[in-house]
Amino acid sequence: MNLLASLATGPLPIAIAVLLVLSTLAAALPNARVNPRGLSLALAALASAAILTLGIAVLAPGATVTAGLGEVLGFPLVRVCYDGLAALFLIALGAGGLASSVYAIGSSARDRGSDRTAPAYPVFIGSLALVFGASDAFAFLLAWELMALSSAALVLGARPSGDTARAAYLYFTLTHLATAALVVAFAILVSAAGTTSFEAFGAAAADLSPAARSVVFVLLLVGFGTKAGAIPFHVWLPRAHPVAPSHVSALMSGVMIKAGIYGLVRFGLEILGPGPEWWGLAVLALGAVSAVLGVLYALMEHDLKRLLAFHSIENIGIILLGVGVAMLAAGAGQEGGAVSGIARIALVAALFHTLNHALFKSVLFLAAGSVQRAVGSRDLNQLGGLARTMPVTAVAFAVGAAAISGLPPLNGFASEWLTFQGLIGAGGAASLSLVARSATLIAVGALGLTTALAVVCFVKATGMGFLARPRSAAAAAANETPRAMGAAMAGLALACVAIGIAAGPVSGAIGTVATTVLGQPAVAATGPGIASALGTSVPGLEAAYGALPLAVLISLLGLVGWGAAVRGRRVRREPTWTCGVAPEPAFQYTATSYAKLIRLYFGPVLRPAREVRVELHPGTPFPRTVRYRGEISHLIDERIYRPLHGATVRAAELIRRVQSGSLQLYLAYSVTALVVLLLVARR
Repeated sequence: MNLLASLATGPLPIAIAVLLVLSTLAAALPNARVNPRGLSLALAALASAAILTLGIAVLAPGATVTAGLGEVLGFPLVRVCYDGLAALFLIALGAGGLASSVYAIGSSARDRGSDRTAPAYPVFIGSLALVFGASDAFAFLLAWELMALSSAALVLGARPSGDTARAAYLYFTLTHLATAALVVAFAILVSAAGTTSFEAFGAAAADLSPAARSVVFVLLLVGFGTKAGAIPFHVWLPRAHPVAPSHVSALMSGVMIKAGIYGLVRFGLEILGPGPEWWGLAVLALGAVSAVLGVLYALMEHDLKRLLAFHSIENIGIILLGVGVAMLAAGAGQEGGAVSGIARIALVAALFHTLNHALFKSVLFLAAGSVQRAVGSRDLNQLGGLARTMPVTAVAFAVGAAAISGLPPLNGFASEWLTFQGLIGAGGAASLSLVARSATLIAVGALGLTTALAVVCFVKATGMGFLARPRSAAAAAANETPRAMGAAMAGLALACVAIGIAAGPVSGAIGTVATTVLGQPAVAATGPGIASALGTSVPGLEAAYGALPLAVLISLLGLVGWGAAVRGRRVRREPTWTCGVAPEPAFQYTATSYAKLIRLYFGPVLRPAREVRVELHPGTPFPRTVRYRGEISHLIDERIYRPLHGATVRAAELIRRVQSGSLQLYLAYSVTALVVLLLVARR
């Protein structure tokens, strides 16, 4: 560990910067004997591995790494400071970037053509690393803008179509509106602190009036909530993530949207400090709505990548539940006591789930990309039977599906259970108001419903996508992806298993970060378990993980016994009896029929509409073709964004009338504006 610490404070940050610059330059090279895209991706993979190493080095000993590069016009060009909180997000970035880069090497092995957007990929990784390490407003906004521009270019792609162009434009517009909110919030803090340094922001925020602090909080919530994709700021996410290349989708969903969580924790909890109760209630409400609606919309989707995009919204909601409880408990427990332990558990749950989601969502998006590459479709109704022809992809997807569903002993289970315990603990905390306790208990129900629906959704995705018979000729002819792509997916899947089994030490390391963010005294771990690592009681979880080795051993013995029992037996394969009719893939359940009960039960929210057209054989009552078309309504889109879009278009049309093309008229406008300004200045 001393070696890691010396690397972190020495050559490692410089090596990361050099590798990313070389990767960007390599991507811009013309085609040569060496594939420029492959070279660029290999350098990006090395840079990501270095970022992962840096994150582990900073997180493990609790060290801090600082670096800076000169000043321009009195403003620091780049000033970074990686502490424990930043290190946690660096680990997510390093793991996701490494896997995505290796995956992209495999997927682009046959494509030696030029890609105008390829240089944006290492810029995207580097800008994320800068966002997590920026120590002043100038560097943060510079990195934030680079992240937005590079990711928008990657969504647009080398050969944009109508859908990708619209998705990129929507994402570009909303992310800059969010940036505007952050600029205003930072301007208030800079005005109070007299400097752009985040270190000075904390002291300045304490001196702000309650109204000014609340204005800053709302602006931060809008800005970072939009980047995170929380409802109602989510409309860009299910449009942009599916159309981006799969390795980019994995990074955007696994890491980029966590920049919003990072900002909310860094500024909303650490810099602004404990606030009024409604801050936590607002975050809790956003989390509950995002979790429930996100998983409901995911269940209705049949496009595999769009389904995963809605699950990103769901998991952002789960993370926000933990952040909201931490805000509530931190505001009520400044004097310490049991409620301080609740704040620590809730924040650990949020940060732990942030890391876990980066892993299992990345492997799911990469597996979905492998399916699209092999079959040429993301429609679940056109897939099926892929477990036989694509076993590596199928196993990786199944592990990711089990992890995101919160099944033990995978990583998603530990962080979701901690979230439950934080919510339940807050619901019984006497220090919180009746409204806050009631809200947290309602959130328990929302999280329980979300978890159950997530299981249903991924049974659908796994069953329709990989099991049963192929539903199309393309699915029947699918082949496994190249080894590099399989290795990337396998690495992430193994990480999901390993972190789930080692939940105690991992949560203990995250607990150190949480105590620092909350301003609490350090808690010494008394053992490897989760409760001892966090320094507080976590009902049920300690016992569950204490029995985990025995459960794993029993499971392995059971598998060995089953294998020995069936070994050597002759397997009989017989056709399925279908009442005298030749069996066809159309006889199987479809993704649409599987989700019908959920669609009907939640009809008041989803508001489903369908259209059935039946064409008969001429002169007979027998149908020749039956066409079904169904859709659901997205309330936020219809009630907020579509009217807003219509109003914007109408306003633009009115403004166009002013643009007559007459120079005399434009001069008249200028003179009128000047007269108005003079009159205002005179007053």
